[in-house]
Amino acid sequence: MGQCGDLAEVARRTGSRHGAVERQLDRLDKTVGLPLTLRSRHTARLTSAGSRLLVAGRRFFRQVDLAVQTNIFGRGSEAVDAPAVLAIASAEPLLEDVVEDAAATLDILLSVRHDTPHQVMRALAGYHVDAAHTWSLDAPRNSVERAVRTYGVLDDPLWVTLPFDHPLAGRNAVSLADLRDENWVSEVGPDSEVLVARIFQAAGLPAPAALHVTGASVARGMLRRGDAIGLGSPTHPAVLAPSVVHRSVVERPHRSTSLLVDPTVVPRALAEQLAALLADRYLRRFAEHHRDLLRDPWWTRWHREQTARNTRPVRESDAPDAPLVPTATRKFDVEDLHVLRAVAKHGSINRAAAVLSISQSALTRRIHRLELGLGARLLLRSARGTDLTSPTRRFLHQLARFEAEFHDTAVACRSIGLSATHRQTDTPRAQLAPSAT
Repeated sequence: MGQCGDLAEVARRTGSRHGAVERQLDRLDKTVGLPLTLRSRHTARLTSAGSRLLVAGRRFFRQVDLAVQTNIFGRGSEAVDAPAVLAIASAEPLLEDVVEDAAATLDILLSVRHDTPHQVMRALAGYHVDAAHTWSLDAPRNSVERAVRTYGVLDDPLWVTLPFDHPLAGRNAVSLADLRDENWVSEVGPDSEVLVARIFQAAGLPAPAALHVTGASVARGMLRRGDAIGLGSPTHPAVLAPSVVHRSVVERPHRSTSLLVDPTVVPRALAEQLAALLADRYLRRFAEHHRDLLRDPWWTRWHREQTARNTRPVRESDAPDAPLVPTATRKFDVEDLHVLRAVAKHGSINRAAAVLSISQSALTRRIHRLELGLGARLLLRSARGTDLTSPTRRFLHQLARFEAEFHDTAVACRSIGLSATHRQTDTPRAQLAPSAT
C-alpha cells in the first residue's frame, strides 16, 4: 500500500480479494491500537505511524535475513576468535546502517576511520587497522608489506557530475571524448593513480589538460560549486544538490571496491559476511536514491547481476578454490519463525506439533523442506530427542533482540498517536510484532 495506494492493486499484488485486504487492515489497526492507514472506497495511504511501522518492519526482516546468513551460513568454529572490535579504514563513506547491522547481525563492533585511498592502504600496511575498504581500477592486489586477503565487494560503474546548466546536461549519456576540454577534478587511488587520468587512458584518450588532483572532500566541494566536473559512483554517497546533474558515461568506466583484511585477525567467514553486508547496503542505496537509472537497460542488467552475485557467498580473490559456504535458496517466513520457536521452547517435535496444532509427521516434513531450501541443518535429532543446532539458537537469540526493537517502534508510534487523541490504553507486547511471535 505504501507503494501504490490503490486497494485493488494491493489485493492483486498480495493475491487476495479487495474485502480481505480491508479486513486485514482493520485487524491490524485494532491490534496496534491506532490507525495505520487512511482509506476511501478505492484508495488508501499510510498514516505517519503506518509509515514508521513499515520502515521498522522492513528493517526487522532484513535483520532476520542477515542473521540467517551470518549464523546459519558461515559462522563456524573459525569465527570464535573474531575480535570484539574491528578497526577498519575506509576510502568510501561507510553508511551508518553498515555499522549498526554489523553490530546486530555479525556481533562485531566497527571502529571506522575515513581517509584517502592511499592513506587507507598506508594505515593497513602500518598495522594501524585490521581491515581496509577501498577502491581500485585494476584487479585488487596485495600491494602492502603485510599478509592480507582481498574480498570483492562491488563492480562499481562511474558516472559524470556536471553543472546543471552545462551544455551536455540535457543528454541521458555523455561521452568522455566530448568532455576532454572541460575543467576536471579527480581523486587519487590507493596506488597514487589519478582516477580521471586512468579512465581517459583506458578509453584511448589523452588526459584532460585542466585536471585538478585533490582529496575526496575538496573534490565534492568543487563539484557542488560548479568549479569542475568529475567522476563518481551512484552506489556511493554522491553530490546531491540543485546545482549539479549526474549523467551516464557512454564508455561505461568502472572501478572495483574491495575489503582487505589481515587473516590472522579477521576470520574468513566474518570477512565474507562483512563484504556482503557492504555490497548489500550500497545496492540498496542505489535502488532507493537512483531508481530513475533503472529505466536504462544497461543499469538494470548491472543491478541484477550485482544483486545476484551478492546472494552468493563472497570468495577470496586470492584463493579461488576456497570452499564455499552453502547458499540459501529461500528466506525464512513468519511460519518458519513460529516453528523454530516452538521446537526451541518445548524441546521435541511431538510437543511442538501439539502446540502448533499440526501432526508430528507434518511438522517433521515442514522442517525437512525448510532445511533443504536453506541448505543448512537447523535441528539435531537423536534418541534423546530433538534440539536446535548452536547456530540456530544464536539466530533465535538475535531474533528476540530484533523483535524487541520492532516492538519499541510500535510502542513509540502508539504513544504519539494516543497523545494526539488523549487516549490511554495498553497494547499487549506479544501482539505488536505478529511477524515474529
